[in-house]
Amino acid sequence: MPVSRYLRFAQASGHAVENSFNALQQAALSGRLGKVDADLRGPLVEVSAGDELWFYTSELEAGVFAVGRAGRPSKTKSATVTVTIDRARTRVLAADPLPAGTIRRWVPELRQGAVGLDLRPRALAVLDGWQGERGERDVDLLAPLGAVPWRAATRGGTRSLARHDVLGPISRLLRSQDFAVGIRDTGDRPDPWLVARRVRDVVVIDVERLRRGRGRDEALRAVGLLREYRWRLEREPPGDYRLRTSLWVAFTGRPHEEVATFLEDDDILVSWLRAGNVELTDRSKQRWYQYLGVR
Repeated sequence: MPVSRYLRFAQASGHAVENSFNALQQAALSGRLGKVDADLRGPLVEVSAGDELWFYTSELEAGVFAVGRAGRPSKTKSATVTVTIDRARTRVLAADPLPAGTIRRWVPELRQGAVGLDLRPRALAVLDGWQGERGERDVDLLAPLGAVPWRAATRGGTRSLARHDVLGPISRLLRSQDFAVGIRDTGDRPDPWLVARRVRDVVVIDVERLRRGRGRDEALRAVGLLREYRWRLEREPPGDYRLRTSLWVAFTGRPHEEVATFLEDDDILVSWLRAGNVELTDRSKQRWYQYLGVR
């Protein structure tokens, strides 16, 4: 069910929650998202008490971020139904949404409004698998790299990592390309590395917060650590795979053109944060889709 003006999200106390993804994610992660009042329109007129409903947003291409159970629909002229949010399962989805592009492949009609999943068993299998099998697969792929899977890293007191200004959007981009995503501690640095793996392909992302010089000092600091990690992975590959490791420096603002060129000449991807989205340089974008993006 896509987020729209026909849905009214609220805390259990009744206080309204704004329909933006950031507000809904924050409320879900903190356990405050309690219910949704939905107008019965289109396929929703068939909703019965006990039906399971999944909530989806195309904002920032986030995808499916919440799930709950329908109560008994009202019988008034403007019929509505109240959906009680499953807080435990929604915390997992809010921290690690099923990407919008992934669910649209199975339910393209989401662009037009709510869709009944009774006749779409494959779509239901994708939703169920995302909550169950995805976590186990992440552990298998990331443990040999010394990375903590994203879901474990965003559990409990560290849940704010899911709302990280740089790593949050990048994690969603990588998820949309079917990567397992995790975190690797980098000691006393303010931001951990994001480590992603899809069978043989590994991507390591370093966050650099721009200060002076538009990225020069930050770029020099990042290159040595990233290259050493890549060397270790490729020298002693885990399991039977010979890994192909790509390095990525994610700046909080647009770096100087010479800084980006310096990094890209060393086969390092370059991006920056723009309006909550990941913005790759043209050169990095071409390399990403040529070697790593799902076609």
